[in-house]
Formats: sequence, structure tokens, C-alpha cells
Amino acid sequence: MEYKKILFGYDGSPESMAAFDKAIEIAQRNSAKLVIANVVKRQHANTESVSLGFGVAETDVDIKETLRSREEKLEVLKHQAEEKDLSDVEIALKIGNPKSVLSFDLPKEYGIDLIVLGATGLGKVAQVFIGSTASYVVENSAADVIIVKN
Repeated sequence: MEYKKILFGYDGSPESMAAFDKAIEIAQRNSAKLVIANVVKRQHANTESVSLGFGVAETDVDIKETLRSREEKLEVLKHQAEEKDLSDVEIALKIGNPKSVLSFDLPKEYGIDLIVLGATGLGKVAQVFIGSTASYVVENSAADVIIVKN
């Protein structure tokens, strides 16, 4: 199958960087558009939270700083992709639930036909309590999904 629009979900983990390399490789091979995305999940300040995988921001001050920091990182990744001769690269920084944004919102917005994510390496117990974004996307997205292990 030939892919024309590829969504890469970045979460800062070593696994997502392995997935980034794979997304670039597939985009090069298919002369495809690459959308580099990060989704920040907003939590209320009075909620205890653990930051695993896709980011968690707790207050308005945190969210502004988190968004600024994430946008800078996405720009670096965009530049790295363009250095590898990809001419159609875009970044998408969203606030929301990473599972639904990566499964439904971004694929619909960009007409994505392939999603590339890194395997988080969470154990079965951790997945039961917090869920696996990658597993959710595999099960729910209409687009093809590739999970890259580091």
C-alpha cells in the first residue's frame, strides 16, 4: 500500500524517537506528507497525576509553558525531517486526550492514512491503570497503525 499522509505521534520517549525514524523512512519511500504531532493532556491542579508518555499539564501556567516547550521540540523534529529531504512536513500541537486526538481528530483533520507511534514499554499492570495510548489507537483508528519498538 502507498501512504500519502502519515501521522507521527511524539511523546518524548526513546520509543517515540525510534518511531520518528521509521515515519521519516516511510514518508521518504512514499513521497508522503508527514504530520508530527504532540498531544498535551490537561489535568486539574487538584488532581494527582503521573506524567507517563504523552504529557500532562496541571495549571494554566503549566499549560502555557508546556505548549511553548513542546512547540520548540516539534519545530526541531520538523527541521530534522526536512534535512532528510522531506518537503511536506507539518507540526500539530493539541490539548486533549491523546488517545482520541491521535485516533480520530488528527486523522480526520489531515486525511491521515498511516499513524506511526512508539511502543511505550508499559507493563500489563501499568496498562490496566492508565491504559496504553498506542493500544487504543491500534484498536480504534480507521487508519493503518505501525507501532515501533525501540
